[in-house]
Amino acid sequence: MSAALATAPAVSTTATAASADHFQRYYEEAGPDYAAWSPHFNMHFGFFRWGMNPFAREAMLDKMNREVLRRLQLDTEAPRILDMGCGLGATLRSMSRRLPSARLHGITLVPWQLEQGRLLNQATTQTKRIALTLGDYQHTAYATASFDAVYAIESSCYAAGPGKSAFLREARRLLRPGGRIVVADGFLGPGKLRGPQRRIFRRLCDCWAIDTLGQIDAFTRELEYLGFRDIVAERIQSRVTPSVLHVPWVTLRFLLTSVLFGKRAMTRARWNNILAPLLMPFVGFPFGPMAYYLVSATRG
Repeated sequence: MSAALATAPAVSTTATAASADHFQRYYEEAGPDYAAWSPHFNMHFGFFRWGMNPFAREAMLDKMNREVLRRLQLDTEAPRILDMGCGLGATLRSMSRRLPSARLHGITLVPWQLEQGRLLNQATTQTKRIALTLGDYQHTAYATASFDAVYAIESSCYAAGPGKSAFLREARRLLRPGGRIVVADGFLGPGKLRGPQRRIFRRLCDCWAIDTLGQIDAFTRELEYLGFRDIVAERIQSRVTPSVLHVPWVTLRFLLTSVLFGKRAMTRARWNNILAPLLMPFVGFPFGPMAYYLVSATRG
């Protein structure tokens, strides 16, 4: 491991204490509930291709990991990869099984995620090559050009602004020339939120402790401004829909087994975690501009 990669990032001093506290409290309270969605803590939606079983949720979740890895287009046997917003490190563990020589790093702002992710990484010898650290992915202490590839799965939405400028500037700084970035997330596409949709969207953002989703046009313009090339924005709504359709069933089962007949108290964060996916159809395709995208680009 290089000295640059051994340096742990520091928590950003630019993020406001209030927003950081809200974000951390949300994931510390609602984070354990993601086990109902994925035993391996894949804290994202899945990717479906024809021929897959649409009822096999975990397989679709891991397929999203593999689709992100494929778009990274790694061209070295021992790539240096950073997960920007790694959660509990499920995607890194997936990649460790497929990239035996890779040096894998993840950064999270949530101490609970860091602690639990490190515990999960102790399960196999492959995960000894994964280093999780605490910090803000918009302002890290990693050295410039430390990585061959960076990615973010449903974490770029927590960055500031519709174009996620600070997030993308830091990603560019961390990538070597020719390195790749891949982002999988919900974005606001062309079109406008109308009438009650604006209030629903604001409630959705509050539920997930985010300022706003990215706007796909602003996001790709920011990539262009920063000198990225080969920019591809794939709208993959139909690919994620089969996993999204699991939400009502998983929610009902969680309420019955963990709350009604279980011992978990329903905190505000837990209610928000249940409510947010149920609000998505009212602002998402085909009724609203919100859609799921896979965005990839190469650092110039």
